Amino acid sequence: MSRREWNRTAEQFDELVCDIASEETNNQLRRFVSAAHPSPKESVLVDLGCGTGTFVQKFGKHFRKIFAADFATAVVRKAERTYKGPTPASWQVADVKDCPKLFGDRIADLAVCLNVITSPSAARRKSLWASVKAVTKPSGHMLVVVPSSESCEMVNAWENRARKKPKPAFRKGSIAERGDIWQKHFSRSELVATITDLGFSVVRLGAVSYPWSSEGLRKPRSATKAPWDWICLAKRVA
Repeated sequence: MSRREWNRTAEQFDELVCDIASEETNNQLRRFVSAAHPSPKESVLVDLGCGTGTFVQKFGKHFRKIFAADFATAVVRKAERTYKGPTPASWQVADVKDCPKLFGDRIADLAVCLNVITSPSAARRKSLWASVKAVTKPSGHMLVVVPSSESCEMVNAWENRARKKPKPAFRKGSIAERGDIWQKHFSRSELVATITDLGFSVVRLGAVSYPWSSEGLRKPRSATKAPWDWICLAKRVA
């Protein structure tokens, strides 16, 4: 989505964007944040691709200082305007790849990046992963959420039941259309390999569920699970 399009979503962000921090249905974010053991007296949070600040609103009180950035001015200004938490927060308009220069290297006890590393471009994804690593302290944690290829295949299978000609879930490289946008999806094993290669050790990995309506579908009667993204807490190897 372009900067102009992302700016247009600001006032209707909750209706137009699947914000996992507000739409999750199984309370995984709270569990994963707790597993990082943040301290309101010492810990620094960096939210890369903060959107309208939902994650910061929910969990900012567990940190001493907050840095948050998104590349769309209207979205960041809404986040800044609506934030009411007790922790001082610095809100910046910036691309995630530029955040290490903006905020500084190795400052985050917890670096958060929720459904941002989704570009079809491998080079672009590599730069985003590098930024998350750069802002994270040695022995600090990163918390990432990425689209699940396994979930995408499940949703696609349900959608294909109503089609005479089945539609493949992915383009080459696990690129799939999601909300009219082509996005990279990760299998569980690919996510683990990516994070390990980046120089992190996986602390906790799970599925963060969201409503079927976010996929533009009613829940199938015989469905046993909801759609999900992968959520991972990982520790930077010192």
